Amino acid sequence: MTSDGLEALRRFFETAPVARRATRPLSRSARVALLLEGGPARFDMEAGVPRVGAGPCEDPDFTLEMPPEAVRRIATLASDDVGEFGVAFFGLVLAKDPALRVRVRIEASTSRLLANGYLGVLAMGGLRVSWWLLKNGIRHPRAAIERLRGR
Repeated sequence: MTSDGLEALRRFFETAPVARRATRPLSRSARVALLLEGGPARFDMEAGVPRVGAGPCEDPDFTLEMPPEAVRRIATLASDDVGEFGVAFFGLVLAKDPALRVRVRIEASTSRLLANGYLGVLAMGGLRVSWWLLKNGIRHPRAAIERLRGR
């Protein structure tokens, strides 16, 4: 397994202040499967802090398929603004270029997503994320979830 992307994400989520703030609302049950160029990885909050590790994720809330350039852009985000981080992430989700596009597959029910704190993460993005989502046709968080589900 190529570990460049894995290590970059691990370093970002475990040390970047913006990542620590953005993940604060997540419950200890939050878990995300990551499909990276080098193989499967996982993100979780079991220890009460964000952790990224190698290997498959059991029963993820959602799966992110992240090409190397998307990983690089997230992991090198220099801003401490959670809103800017959110806009950068959603920009990658909606990117047309396959070398940048993060594909999202939601596995959990909407109620589990809400219980695990993902709405709190969106709220931390504040007006910057809300305005960006509105400009891209997403009027409220449930609409964002439904759009990601492909409905």
